[in-house]
Formats: sequence, structure tokens, C-alpha cells
Amino acid sequence: MAASMSLRLFILVCSTTTLVASLPHPRSGLQGCVSSNKRSEAVKDAFSHAYGGYRKYAWGHDELLPVTCSYSDSRNGWGATIVDALDTMLIMGFEDYYVEALEFVAKIDFAKSSQPAKGFETNIRYLGGLLSANDLRPDPILVQKAVEVTEHVLLPLFNSPTKAPYTDMNLNKGKPINVSTIDLAEFGTYSLEFTRLSQVTNNPKYAQLSNDLIDRAISAPTKFPGLFPTSWTVNPFEPVNSSIITIGGGGDSFYEYLMKNYILLGGSDKRLLDAWTTTVDSIQKYMLSPTEQDSNIQFVSMIQNGEEIYESGELFAKTFMDACEIVWKDTATGIAPESWSWTPQKKFKTRPPNIGVDHSRQHPLPADPTKFAKRKTGEEADRPFDITDSLYDLRPETAESLFYFHRMTGDPRYQEVAWDIFQAIDKYTRTVAGYSSIADVDNRSTKKNNFQESFFLAETLKYLYLIFVDKDCISLDEFVFNTEAHPFKLSKPIKAQNGH
Repeated sequence: MAASMSLRLFILVCSTTTLVASLPHPRSGLQGCVSSNKRSEAVKDAFSHAYGGYRKYAWGHDELLPVTCSYSDSRNGWGATIVDALDTMLIMGFEDYYVEALEFVAKIDFAKSSQPAKGFETNIRYLGGLLSANDLRPDPILVQKAVEVTEHVLLPLFNSPTKAPYTDMNLNKGKPINVSTIDLAEFGTYSLEFTRLSQVTNNPKYAQLSNDLIDRAISAPTKFPGLFPTSWTVNPFEPVNSSIITIGGGGDSFYEYLMKNYILLGGSDKRLLDAWTTTVDSIQKYMLSPTEQDSNIQFVSMIQNGEEIYESGELFAKTFMDACEIVWKDTATGIAPESWSWTPQKKFKTRPPNIGVDHSRQHPLPADPTKFAKRKTGEEADRPFDITDSLYDLRPETAESLFYFHRMTGDPRYQEVAWDIFQAIDKYTRTVAGYSSIADVDNRSTKKNNFQESFFLAETLKYLYLIFVDKDCISLDEFVFNTEAHPFKLSKPIKAQNGH
């Protein structure tokens, strides 16, 4: 497969090929998770600092405000940070935190909230967090709460004429908020969690509902095979063809879950594999874009009305690992921005027949991909990209990519890159109470935005920790991660799926 393919999709290819060579062993998943070096200890200390500040100033609420030492309830006040961090506590060995958190979880009332509940976020953070914790340490309370949040918040969203889910649930009225359109990722990111819930409860209704929707979506006609517009109408359930096609926010996890659900289902649904393969081929053919400065630096563009848009974001960090590394290293703080744009090579400004060619075979990357001729780190004029949004929101996507690459290759270079990233995050986002998003990654004196996302503990710190511990910790032979970094136990290890 060409080296220029999307990184996240490349990662998933290796989940079904490279990884089958290693031998799976029956285990809880936590073997090898004990911290044994200064780097894993540093990440563990960062989690303790972030969660300790949350416990002190925001306990029972959704997020910590780490500058003012207060709290926020942006996820319905059900304790999002607690539920999102359950599996990270188990992986890092914070037993006292976990016991306390489980007592809190048992008392959550998912039927009540003063604000609308977003289906997408509730699914990946709350349902995903509960299912993952149960897979690592089975407990009937976790299964009970997983069913409750699904029955009270998520299933009612599917009460549309077409069974396509609405976006938000009004719990006060006991019904969803009527909308005419939904995002591809919104309806496409139930399949993994609903499939796992059906497996755990032996109730097929959850998986049937979500997987039927995916079958209908991948059967829809589209101009670019395997690539779908981000916006879809609820009734009728069909794509809005004038909307953007992207594998970034609004579309990313739809494609991600095609392969991941195929793996979770034990390789039994070949349609998911075929759909995902078609997506990979089209990304290479229609969306890869070399930059003007160097053909080896490639990003993934977006498409709207048949035209490319040369803008990307941190959510695209899985596109091409070396290019992503450059974006991180070429800012004043050593942290990548929320989004950026670039100037494509002139010959690529109109769609050529050879887009997606493997340029690295003609001009190999240097051992250190950040060392290109006539480039000085941090000097804007020499950058192969322009920052369009300088925010850093404690996002995990690059750490996620590094985790997969290190697991697949064993190359210690990825640990070195991860360590540089962790040090930059710790230096520029740490506060007295936790860690905060920052306003400008290109300013070493940047303002802190006073918000600690729950995914910082669920994803960013988890992936960084996993990079520095034994590969048997949450083995990729036996687990698949949801889009919030919650590992789900496979009923059939990857090796056993190799025959499919």
C-alpha cells in the first residue's frame, strides 16, 4: 500500500495485518502496564496533577477550570472527567482514585439534566468510558450504567422517521430536539459502542440499530467512491452533496469506525472492510496534497463541490506522521495549532491524475524529517504551513498516532518525539491546579484559556503513557480503541481473525 495513505487508515490496516504476527494471550489487558521508567512516571505524575486538581476544585462536575480553580458542566453535569478517566486510572494503577470514582458512577442519574445532551459526546465519553472500564475490570454497576445512559439519552435520539439519530436529547421533555441535518460522524460513531454494548448485554438491538444505519450510509451514491459529504438530512436520510467532504472533524470517526467495528465483530462483516478499503483508495487518489516547499511534506485536503480546500487541523494529525511532526516542531512552544493551511505544489493546484504518488521514493526523507534544506525551526517564512487557528485544546491526535507507530514498529524514535511533545505540553499548559488549553502555540507567553478537557485524561495522557510502558499493556491483539481512546475487549483476538 502506498506510503502516502492516510495515517489513521494506515494504522488500521496494520491492525489486521502486521499485528496478527504477534501471539495473543488471555489476559485482563493490564499486564505490562506498571510504570518502570522516568518517562512513564512523568506522564503518570501529570495525570495525578490534573485529576488531583479536578478532585479538589471540581469534584462531581464535568471539567476543571485550572486557572481560576473552579468547575464547568459542559457535559450535563454527570462528572464527565470521572467517567472519561476510569480506564486511565486502571491502566496507570490509581486504585484509590478508581474505587472512589466507581462509587460516584453508581449514583449518576442519566435521566436528569438541565441542559440538552449531545448524542455524539455522550456516546464516546460516557458510554465508551463505562464499557471500557468494565472490559478492564468487570463490574455489574458499570454495565447497568452503560445501559441506563443508552436507554435514557441515546436510543431516543433514533426516534426519527428514518431511524437516523437526532443530535441532542432534551431530558426535561423526554424527547430529542428536532433537527433537519446531522453530521456524518454524529450518526457514524455509534456503531462501535453499540456493538460492544450488545456483546456485553447479549441484547442485539443496539448493534442492529447502529449497524443498519452504517449499511444504508455506505450504500448511498457519492461522486468520490467511499468518501461522503459531512452533512446529511435526517428525513430523507441522504447526503447533502454541496457540503464538505473531510476526514477531519465532522467526518473522521465515521471512517475510523468502519475498520474498528469490522475488528470488533471478529472480521465477520466484510462490507465494512470493503467500504473502508474504498475510502483509503479515494483518499490517496483525491485528497493527498504535497506542499509547495517539499513534495515529501503532505497533508490531507478537504473537498467541496468538487474543489479541494487546502486547510487541515490537529484532527488530521494522523495523515502523515512526518509532516505532523514538522507542524509540532515549527511553533514557538513546540505544540501544534488547532488548524493550518498550506500552499500546494503548483502542478497540484488542479487535480492531476497522479495525486497521491509516493514522492518519498524519488526524494527520500532524511533520518530526521524536520531537517529540510533552508528551513529554520520556528521561522514563519520557512514553514510549509500557515497557522489558521493558533489554539491548542490539549488534543490527543498526535500522541495517538505515535502510540500506534511505536507499537507497530518498535522504533524508539517515536518515543523520543512523544517525549518532546509531552515536555512541551507540560511546560506551556500546566497550571497550579491542572492543565489548560492555550490561546496561541506560537507565543511562549500565551494566555491560558482556563479549561481542562476530559479527553486530556482519557486520551492525551493515556496514549503518552502507553508509549512508554510495555507493549503488552492493552495489547492491540486483544483490544480496539474507540475514538475517545477507550479500549474495548475483542471477543476474538486479531490473530484468530486472520482467516477472514
